[in-house]
Amino acid sequence: MKCKTCDYKLREATVVKTESLCRDIKSLRIKLDKDSLEFIPGQFIMLSVFGYGEVPIGITTTPDKKSYFEVAVRGVGTVTRAINRLKKGDSIGVRGPYGNGYNVEELHDKDIIIVSGGLGIAPLRSLIEYIGGHKRKFKSLQILYGAKNPDEILYDRELFACDKFANVMLTVDDKNGHWGGKTGVVTDHIAKLRITPDTAVIMCGPPIMYKFVIPEIEKFGIPDENIQILLERRMKCGIGKCQHCTFGDKYVCLDGPVFRYSDIKNNKEAI
Repeated sequence: MKCKTCDYKLREATVVKTESLCRDIKSLRIKLDKDSLEFIPGQFIMLSVFGYGEVPIGITTTPDKKSYFEVAVRGVGTVTRAINRLKKGDSIGVRGPYGNGYNVEELHDKDIIIVSGGLGIAPLRSLIEYIGGHKRKFKSLQILYGAKNPDEILYDRELFACDKFANVMLTVDDKNGHWGGKTGVVTDHIAKLRITPDTAVIMCGPPIMYKFVIPEIEKFGIPDENIQILLERRMKCGIGKCQHCTFGDKYVCLDGPVFRYSDIKNNKEAI
């Protein structure tokens, strides 16, 4: 779903809350100094720290929350580490939102399955929160989320609370002493989901996950157009100028980051 035309103007904002999600991932709650951020679940923004640069980041909260929005940032480079050093009251720059989000109206009255791995749950949190706030518009929601170990499960308390409106399965590759839940990669548990051919499947995770999950999903007769993938890698400028995120004839930042699998399945560079 295309967003409305956005200008490229940098808007000033303030960090109003921070929280450590795991070892190197931090959640930031941000409030624009003027107006509010209008967006669609699945879209992204450009965040900048003055003197360091800017990076594309997915939005993790539902658009129903008008007074603030949240992001989850892994500190792996100069800019992301600078973002993760910010504290309550610090200033931050925001551009966007950009890209395509999910057409939530197309998902109405459908059974929905969300499959995620690692940090991929962060941008999907926006859609999960939206569905939870409008649950009467959807038939059902199932969430299958895998992490390397229990300490790297993001939003675990929120996900456990989702059982009020969704069937949630969490799994880890390597358990430790306090984990009593499921183990193994997400493909080990797909057969435990309730899947029909008209189910909508939405995924976000490392590219290797797609290569194994999609064939398993297709065994249930789900057509390629019912499978949606969120690609966030390689983006840099966010507006299709730097060519950094191109694959074949598509741009992640302009044509995505949400793609129907039917539109990219024959593109060898996609996943």
